[in-house]
Amino acid sequence: MRTLGLWLFIFFICLPSKAQTTGEQKKNKAITQSFFEAVLDQGHLDKYADSHAANFVAHAQDHDATLAEDMAAAREERKALPDMRVRVNEMVAERDLVAVYWTASGTNTQQGMGLPATGKRIVVPGMTLFRFRGGKISEEWSVFDLLSAMRQAGLIPGRP
Repeated sequence: MRTLGLWLFIFFICLPSKAQTTGEQKKNKAITQSFFEAVLDQGHLDKYADSHAANFVAHAQDHDATLAEDMAAAREERKALPDMRVRVNEMVAERDLVAVYWTASGTNTQQGMGLPATGKRIVVPGMTLFRFRGGKISEEWSVFDLLSAMRQAGLIPGRP
């Protein structure tokens, strides 16, 4: 009986922390969904910083980018693909992380990202992992197939 009481005590003590974690994960997913829909998909880049911490870091292969650098990159992407759409395909939350599998598409009608305009349509899938702190995106890791995007834009030859 004593053991049962101890297990019930532990269960009820842990229950609120589990619910809080689930609640935070739901909030983090909602912030992520809103960021992808309003900012990236609809192009409201003026709302970019609303979901990000001031000390945000985007981890890239060759360097870490600040919030200002990440926002500048988003502006360049939108400049090169003015009709860009970004669709969330899947989203998963665990602990303080939210993973997103997305697809971006658009027509390369303007010079941007250091590339010339080609008039070609580009469709590229990618994945992003966000870390949240205090209800804001604090870190990001993203991957996508730039080689495929450049091939679709006609900037490098296609596969033989």
